[in-house]
Amino acid sequence: MKKFATLFALLFLLMAATANAQERYKEPVFSDVTTNIDFYGSNFTVLTLSTPLGHTARQPLAMRVYQPVGDTETERPLIIYFHTGNFLPFPQNSGCYGTIDDSSCVEFATRLAKMGYVVAVADYRLGWNPLASTELVRRFTLINAAYRGVQDARTCVRFFRKDAATTNNYKIDPDKIILWGQGTGGYITLAAATLNNYTDIINTSEPGKFMLNGTTPMIIQPYNGDIYGNPPAPQDFCLVDATYNSITGIPIGDTLCAPNHVGYSSDFAMAVNMGGALGDKWWLDAQAPPIVSFHVLSDPFAPCEDGLVVVPLPPDFPPVVNVTGSCGVQALIESDFHTNDVFKKSDDCNNNAYVQAADAINGGRAGFYPFIGTPNNQSGPWEWAAVPPATANCNTNSVTSRTYIDTIVGYATPLACRALNLCCLVGTEDLIKSQIDLNIAPNPASNEVTLTVPSEFLMQGLELFDASGRMVRSMYGINHSSAILDRGNLPRGIYTAKVYFEEGVMARMIVFE
Repeated sequence: MKKFATLFALLFLLMAATANAQERYKEPVFSDVTTNIDFYGSNFTVLTLSTPLGHTARQPLAMRVYQPVGDTETERPLIIYFHTGNFLPFPQNSGCYGTIDDSSCVEFATRLAKMGYVVAVADYRLGWNPLASTELVRRFTLINAAYRGVQDARTCVRFFRKDAATTNNYKIDPDKIILWGQGTGGYITLAAATLNNYTDIINTSEPGKFMLNGTTPMIIQPYNGDIYGNPPAPQDFCLVDATYNSITGIPIGDTLCAPNHVGYSSDFAMAVNMGGALGDKWWLDAQAPPIVSFHVLSDPFAPCEDGLVVVPLPPDFPPVVNVTGSCGVQALIESDFHTNDVFKKSDDCNNNAYVQAADAINGGRAGFYPFIGTPNNQSGPWEWAAVPPATANCNTNSVTSRTYIDTIVGYATPLACRALNLCCLVGTEDLIKSQIDLNIAPNPASNEVTLTVPSEFLMQGLELFDASGRMVRSMYGINHSSAILDRGNLPRGIYTAKVYFEEGVMARMIVFE
């Protein structure tokens, strides 16, 4: 009797803790994160053309990876995050930001890692000629910079897919990858989400938009590589010839691309754009993944509808090229392609205050959060410089910026739960065994338990909590009447499993010996 009473008391405490537990991927469930610098590949940059050698050089592609401390999950969603910076190095970009360690990058990555994501803040190749005397050359060098950014983004995806298939250092789920970009990074994520093949660059909404003349495209695959960063077979590198040399000044025989992680997929499951725009709306189609956008409606640099990009370089820098901003992108998705319909499904994310606030002002464009009336009409109110350069007038108000980050993370993460099938579950009503006969065996168990219900019921997901109320295991997207829960390296003890059904949620005890 004493043993039974003790077990009952432990179970009562466990259930009480679980009732107040925070939910992974929607709230912070870890108190600390760890970071490390890694390199996801290397490729050739044009920035070295200004050196005495006058040749391109191979640049290591660095990233800072954030992971939650104490996490036992082995298949975690990944966010690849791209900073802003006008495709120019900091501080030469005359801006306040432009590195993987920008204040906002650190803040976003830390928050998201504490929610259970692996976050890689990735650098990418820079370089274009904003001071060219003609608009044509400015546009040419800018589209080339953006193209390299897309190649690098897809290289980073392949790096993590290769890691998941081989050494598995980062323990990510390769089918749950998000590309997330702010400012210039938003241009990269939108282009990566929508460019499906090379011909998209030539066949634009404005004839000749990305052509140097009627016959010479601004992007040429034998020189630039394909949209994945690979040279055309059977070459090992892309080689510059006399035609491209006359346009760019890059020496004949130099290379602009080299292969990285060939044979692995470049696909990702979702894109997030903060203040970026799409190079051409022709690129958007039904093959794009779900896209979430945040945009200041009065942004003076990146238009929210169709309009000219203005690069914030003094003095009075002229516009560069016509693009389509978040307002136009999200409207086209809603009216023509419906790839964001996944954000509309009925689940417990409907109760999210940020989702409700966005739906009240976004004009029915699912996945879109417009910002109205930002401080000083700031185009990136989520950005701040902790130590601004002396030559730039930077926002240093971290309190206000973090408030915007509250909104962005609060809105994007429940939508990510829907798109990646993570944790937005329908069931909310408490169920008992007489309603659904849930069998767990063996229980107690040494290694794994099998959960089964009658075939007319489907388990949507499962969350396992320890005695402190901390979620230590999760399984989402089960959609089956049986599931196997592996103990892994969990210590012996009493756990509570919350099993979600369309009809509701059931809490059951599991004991690992």
